[in-house]
Amino acid sequence: MKKRSARVTLKNRREEILERLAAFGLTRGPHRIVHAGRMWEGEVSLGHKLRLALGDLGPIFSSFGLYLSTRVDLLPAADCLELARIRDEAPPMFSTEARDLIERETGSVPEDAFLSFESEPFESRLLYQSHHARLLQNGSPVVVKLVRPQAGQQFFSDLELLELLEGALGGASRSAIYKSAMADFAVAVHQQINLTHDANALEMLQRDAEDFGMLRVAKVERDLCASSVLTVEDLPGIALNDVLNSEVNEGESKARHDQVRNLDRPSLARLLCSAWLRQALLGHVFPTAPSASNIMMISNRQIAFTGGGFASLPSESQSNLWNYLIASAGNNPDQACSSLLKEMRRVGLQSADEDLRHRFRQVVPFRDSGWYRDDDTDQLVEHLVVHWQSAADCRHVPLPHLPAFLRGLFAITSVAQQVSPETDPLMEGLQDARLLASAAQMREMFSLQNLGDHVDKYAAIMMAMPQRFDQLLTLASEGTPRVKLHVPETASHRRQKNSAAVMTAMVLLLAAVVFALPRVTIALVGNEWSGRVNAAAFIACAALLLLAAGRTR
Repeated sequence: MKKRSARVTLKNRREEILERLAAFGLTRGPHRIVHAGRMWEGEVSLGHKLRLALGDLGPIFSSFGLYLSTRVDLLPAADCLELARIRDEAPPMFSTEARDLIERETGSVPEDAFLSFESEPFESRLLYQSHHARLLQNGSPVVVKLVRPQAGQQFFSDLELLELLEGALGGASRSAIYKSAMADFAVAVHQQINLTHDANALEMLQRDAEDFGMLRVAKVERDLCASSVLTVEDLPGIALNDVLNSEVNEGESKARHDQVRNLDRPSLARLLCSAWLRQALLGHVFPTAPSASNIMMISNRQIAFTGGGFASLPSESQSNLWNYLIASAGNNPDQACSSLLKEMRRVGLQSADEDLRHRFRQVVPFRDSGWYRDDDTDQLVEHLVVHWQSAADCRHVPLPHLPAFLRGLFAITSVAQQVSPETDPLMEGLQDARLLASAAQMREMFSLQNLGDHVDKYAAIMMAMPQRFDQLLTLASEGTPRVKLHVPETASHRRQKNSAAVMTAMVLLLAAVVFALPRVTIALVGNEWSGRVNAAAFIACAALLLLAAGRTR
C-alpha cells in the first residue's frame, strides 16, 4: 500500500513539474498545461525561463538552478548570471521543530546541550539553517547547523525528476554531459544534507592547516554532531560579505573597523586563491562552493572556509590539474590541453581531441568566453573558462571528480575578483601556490626522519663548514684558488677563473638566502615553520657551496 501511495505521489509530482516547465516553453512534445498562455512577456533567455520555472519547484529544483549557475562550462555567461539570482533562502523552521531535531539527532534538548541557544537562526537557507549558541562546558561560542527534514525527504523523489530538464539543456547531443552534471549535483546535495561529511572534511582540513599558517579551521564539536546537526567553533573574524560591503557589525571595536577600512585588498584576493589552490592541489580536501557568505577573514594573513561543501581529488588528478594550470599560465596551449584531457572522457569522434587542441591555440578570452568583455585585460581565469566551454562543445565529459574542482576554482576566483577587480588574483595565487609547493618539498626533504637517517653526513658537513667557508671567502677575495691543481697549464688557468667566479656567486647566493629567506618564508608558511624552512634552505645552499669547493680540487 505504501509503495502504491509513493508511486502515485511521484506521478503527481512529475505532472506538476512538467506543467511548470511547459508553461515556460522548457519541454518538448504535448503536455497538459493547467495555466493557459505564456508565463513571460516578450523574448527572454533560457536562463531567465529556468530561473522563473525552477525557483517555485521546491528546494531541490531551486538548488539545481543555483548549481547550474556555477557550471560555466555548460551554459553561457548570461544564463549563469540569471540563474545565480535564485534566492538561496527559505522561511526558518518553527523553534519547536528545531528543538525536536536537535533532541532526535543528539539525544539532548538544547537546554541540556548548550549553555545558551538562540532559537532564531542567523541564516536560513534552502536546505539548512544556522544558530548561534554557547557550549555548556566553557561557554565558548559555536555555530549549530540544522538540515531541514523536508529537504532530505524531497531530495530522493525530486532527484530522478531532474531528467525532465535534459531537453531544455542541450537534448541528445549533450546527454552524456547533462547526466554527468546531474550526478555531480546529486553528490553535492547529498553531502549538504548529510552533515557527517562536513564534519569529517573539516577535521581533515584542520590536519592540513597545521603546517599552513594562512588557513584556520573551525573546531568540530563531535559530541554535538549527527547527520542533520553540525556544531563547530564560531571563529572570531570578519565575514567576507562585510569586507566587500565595507561594513562591520554594530558593537565591533574600532580596531575591527580600521582593519576593514585599511585592508590590503589585492593581498587578500591573492590569499584567497593561493589558499584554495594549495588545498585543492596539495591538500586532502577543498571547498567546492566558496562564496563571500562562507569565507571568514581572521586576519590580514589568515582566512577560514566555513562551508559550501567539500571534495577531494586523487593524487594523479592533482598532478594533472597542477600541470594544466601551470601550462595555461605559461601560455602553453598544447600542454594545457593534454593535461586537461587526462581528466575527461571523449564521447564524440576521435578527431575531437585535435579539434579541442586547435581551439586551445586560438583562445581569445574577451571574444570567446562571454564572461569578460574588456579587451584590455587578459586574466588567467578567462582562458580557463574558454577551455572548459570548448571541451564541452567538443563532447568531452569530465571525470566524476572534475566538476567539483572546476566549480570551486571559478567560484573562488569570482570572489577574489570582487575583492580586487584591478588585479589577476588567480595568476598571483598560482605563483604563491608554486612557492608553497616548493616549501613543502623542501620541508619533506629535511624532515626529522630524513635528517635522522643522514645525521652523520650532516654532522661532518657542519663541522667542516667553518674552515671551508673561510677558505671560500679568502678565495673570493683573492680571485685565485688556494689549492694545488694537477692539470695542464692552460686548463689550470681557465679553471682558476671559473672557480673564482663560481665561488663568488655561491657566496653571494648564500648571503642573499640568509637575508631574504626569513621574510619570504614568514609570508608564505607562517612563523611556526619559518625557522625550520630557513634552516633547511641554509643547509642546502651550504651543501652546494661545499660541493662546488670540492670540485675546485
